[in-house]
Amino acid sequence: MTELGILDEVEPKLQSTGLIARARNRFWLAPMAGVTEICFRQLMDEMGAGLLVSELVSAKGLLYQSERTRQMMGIHAPRNVLVGVQLFGETAEDMAQAARVVQDCGADFVDVNLGCPVKKVVKKGCGAALLREPSRLEEYLSVIKRAITLPLTVKMRTGWDHQEVTIHECVRSAWNAGCEWAAIHGRTRAQGYSGLADWELIRQVKENSPLPIIGNGDIRSAEKARERLQDSGVDAVMIGRAALRNPWIFQECQGGPGREASSALKLIHRYSDLLREHYDPRHVLLNLRKFAVWLAFGYPDSAAFRGQMFRMYSMQEVLTLSEDFFSKAALLPTPVFSEEESFMAGGHG
Repeated sequence: MTELGILDEVEPKLQSTGLIARARNRFWLAPMAGVTEICFRQLMDEMGAGLLVSELVSAKGLLYQSERTRQMMGIHAPRNVLVGVQLFGETAEDMAQAARVVQDCGADFVDVNLGCPVKKVVKKGCGAALLREPSRLEEYLSVIKRAITLPLTVKMRTGWDHQEVTIHECVRSAWNAGCEWAAIHGRTRAQGYSGLADWELIRQVKENSPLPIIGNGDIRSAEKARERLQDSGVDAVMIGRAALRNPWIFQECQGGPGREASSALKLIHRYSDLLREHYDPRHVLLNLRKFAVWLAFGYPDSAAFRGQMFRMYSMQEVLTLSEDFFSKAALLPTPVFSEEESFMAGGHG
């Protein structure tokens, strides 16, 4: 049995060499634009996530010394988990320079975004657009790798569309370029967040890959996370949107306590404390309102709570409304989400 009671055969051992061997566990927080900023990452460290990746950071923004961009890649301390910074950029040269900046900021690895489907990103040849030319991708990644001593990783989709499924070739390119692992979101760029993630394809890639593979997509519960880990044979799984409405999911994956309305208010207060250390009052309020709404998702009257929350203009109002809502929700059954249920159907990976 593992420390928290999950059978070892359900959670095979991590690879014994390289950066991946240092991950705290096999259930990782996926990078999410506008979400996985420094405070949310620190909270997920405290909630037991096995590894953390920043939100999408622009290489150009770093090179232009944007204060906002530099803030996005802040690394919390103290920490108990590996933290990577995810970059996107049009040219390998820009990415190489930005990766050196990341190296100096204290990150454990540099992650290259090859999955962003958003038009303003792909039209510049970034994100998922790089999947269309695996040979160019290999050189692109090689230039970045040569510029840094930190490990380099990638997060990619399965291809551009169903006619251009290039994932096997792109994983090989990442291997040839010296990457540590490839995280795969099991959808093409054309799918966006529609349909279902193709875990059979992820399984096939893992079966044929010399590179460690991390699976991502449609993991809505701890049970599904453990099931995907076992059935696909991947080295770890990344959990994204499910962690927004259920930050306890990383504990659940390892046999610990799960989502409870009674502990939601404690989590809101903790996140509030972290936010105040890093942001001005306006940004604290914006982030905390979103967080409270995510935690309320699935409970009765959550839609009304959401409408009220975004009319709150002070921290005390947010906390008072949250206390009232979650004290009532604590008397109700914990929501169970179906595999088809839509939540935050957007993003950048």
